[in-house]
Amino acid sequence: MLTLKPFQETAISQLKDKFLTLWKLGDTNVNLTFKSPTGSGKTIMMAQFLRDIVSDPRFSSANVSFIWITNSDSLAMQSKEKLFSYYGGASENPLVDMNNLRDGNLPKNGVFFINWQKLVSRSKDNRKLRTEGEANTTFDMYLENTHLLKRDVVLIIDEEHIASDTVLASDLIKNVIKPRIIIGVSATPQTKGITVDVDRKDVVREGLIKEKIVFQTKEDLEEMKDLNDSDALLTLAFNKRKELLDFYKDKLKLDINPLVLIQLPNDDKASKGTNDNKQGFIISFLKAKGITEDEIAVWLSDDKVNLKDIESHNSPVSFLLFKQAVATGWDCPRASVLVMFREIKNATFAIQTVGRILRMPLGTHFAIPELNLGYLYTNYKRNEVLVGYSKSADQNRPAINSSYRNPSVEPIVLDSVFMSRTDYNDLGDSFQETFKETANEYFSISEKDTKANIIKKLTDKKLVLNKRVTNGLIVDVEIDDYDNFKQELLAEGSSYEQEMSQHDLERLYNLFCFNSIAKQIDEDKKFAPERSWGKLKTALNVWLLGLLKEQRLEIYHIVVGDFLKVNSVLSNVIGKALATYRPIREQEVNRKSDRSKRTEQIEIPRPSLFYTDQYEEMKVKKSAMQPFFIEKEYTGRKNETNFIKSLEENDSIIWWYKNGDLGSEFFSIPYHDTTKNKESLFYPDWIIKTKKGIYIIDTKGGDTAKGAKERAESLQAWLKSKKGYYGGIAVQDGSNGWKINTSAEYEYTTALKGWKNLSDILI
Repeated sequence: MLTLKPFQETAISQLKDKFLTLWKLGDTNVNLTFKSPTGSGKTIMMAQFLRDIVSDPRFSSANVSFIWITNSDSLAMQSKEKLFSYYGGASENPLVDMNNLRDGNLPKNGVFFINWQKLVSRSKDNRKLRTEGEANTTFDMYLENTHLLKRDVVLIIDEEHIASDTVLASDLIKNVIKPRIIIGVSATPQTKGITVDVDRKDVVREGLIKEKIVFQTKEDLEEMKDLNDSDALLTLAFNKRKELLDFYKDKLKLDINPLVLIQLPNDDKASKGTNDNKQGFIISFLKAKGITEDEIAVWLSDDKVNLKDIESHNSPVSFLLFKQAVATGWDCPRASVLVMFREIKNATFAIQTVGRILRMPLGTHFAIPELNLGYLYTNYKRNEVLVGYSKSADQNRPAINSSYRNPSVEPIVLDSVFMSRTDYNDLGDSFQETFKETANEYFSISEKDTKANIIKKLTDKKLVLNKRVTNGLIVDVEIDDYDNFKQELLAEGSSYEQEMSQHDLERLYNLFCFNSIAKQIDEDKKFAPERSWGKLKTALNVWLLGLLKEQRLEIYHIVVGDFLKVNSVLSNVIGKALATYRPIREQEVNRKSDRSKRTEQIEIPRPSLFYTDQYEEMKVKKSAMQPFFIEKEYTGRKNETNFIKSLEENDSIIWWYKNGDLGSEFFSIPYHDTTKNKESLFYPDWIIKTKKGIYIIDTKGGDTAKGAKERAESLQAWLKSKKGYYGGIAVQDGSNGWKINTSAEYEYTTALKGWKNLSDILI
């Protein structure tokens, strides 16, 4: 099974929390939106959500099934196959489709995959699917039988942006499916309401998707000025694929064959086999370049060639021709280059198609920045592209503006750090030992104690060992508030004495462990409950089983019985163990971080940089990149434009370069973040060449300078190790100009004591 990234774990946790909050309301047709960027692993996150929610201690007693609808048969089966593969063929969630209608009803926790169009179409075959089929084989009867079993239904709408308002308002949903909750999943959802939102920056930071998509440049097209537009675009794509292939094969020694996607215009109606249509023209072009038939795939509704295993990293297919087939949902991480030919009659730029080149092969960024970009070559006009993606600021905007290193600038090579996040804020396996030591200390237990001594020490501290937990506490009680289930049990339970079943006992045990972690108030004791409650349960079991040598069921009675007391003894021990474990876990995470960190050499200034329409050109003379682009709206813009002005006026400066704040193409150094107690990356704002040497400076404004201590001191340590490098943290001191801190030990006060005039340093 794939290892989830930290942002995915966080998103799943948030989705579960929002889902459970809505579930407790008891309403129907309640909308919950899961908004996550293309390439972030939405299907995998939903797969894990389904697996987690049915086993979550706060929900595991629910009688529920799921319906997963898509907008095509292929997407429905693709989603089912992806879940099947992720689950390794075995799961608490049975995966079913139309072939299972004869089973009579949706299985508990089951996921039913269906193409929505089949359910609403008026065709004869689809009427049979709904109401006119054989007995017990219609969708409507299947759902009716499911509801007769008192089984709630949750509806999942995959690629929700495709679904219209009429879908959500349809009689089929209201009167047949009757969902308790509707989860809409999309990168660009249309439904308003409660939303779980995944930040695109987190997806990029983890290396799942490319840092940006870049268009062809003016310089690219000038090199192709003797060719027509179609030949020019295809030649650029062909050359770019060869460049990327060389990076993978020769420099990284990776068996990855980059794929070029070529979208044919939808108004190309010419028949297969002729050479006067775009498809025939492209194939002829590729063959003239030496590309063989087994390297070309076609994916059209009536023409499918060489599609087997095309998603594999080492597939021999290097070019794929299509129209709409790969626009949504298709996953092929090796796809890196896209050619989009403009339609004549309906020139609509499809942003969803661009999403097919967003994913990263191997799910990580590479040390070669060019491999972390997607390349788009198209003859759509600029205004057509803008209309295609400007509807939402959160979409994956293509980079339409290009900037190049000034030919007179000689680049420098810097050691830059790349790091993958390893912190899930969870309990590790080592928590078992910490809990054992903490609990033994609390109860004054030593290895020399006999069982009789141990029992006496436990009971002296009010841990009850011989009482059976009865189900009297849950007779005629419906626990609908999972956060306060203990209070509900105590308030509403009767005194009927019958030993609780092992299933119910274990469920309460699980819930106890979950809430013991989830409800901690002290920051040092807070861990992610979803990933940690099982580790706590194991620690409790191992400790008590080792001491008492009893059956597991007896341990369950001891733990649950103690938890149900107003003053739980074990709750106190757990809090102490969590606090003790915090520094231990942080050391483990930091060791993992060291293993995930690597240093690579990066050329600064970059040969080229690309920007979206959220940036605008700023007229400057000394920028190493021309033209220079600056973000239109952001906090700190005024401070940075003032700094640029000071650089432009300084005669000592040969060139300056604005560094980015995320991504493999920008310079970064590590520092220890004391607020999070872990290593993070720092991207200094400016790299400046003067007559004296190289300066690396980070500008701050106002209060932001107060929190710069760790970054400032890490920067000074880095600079000290390099000959001819200078710099530090700089702030504007009103009319007194810019001041800089170059001390090994950073201190900021409003008086700027110990800070120097930047103009005296920058020489």
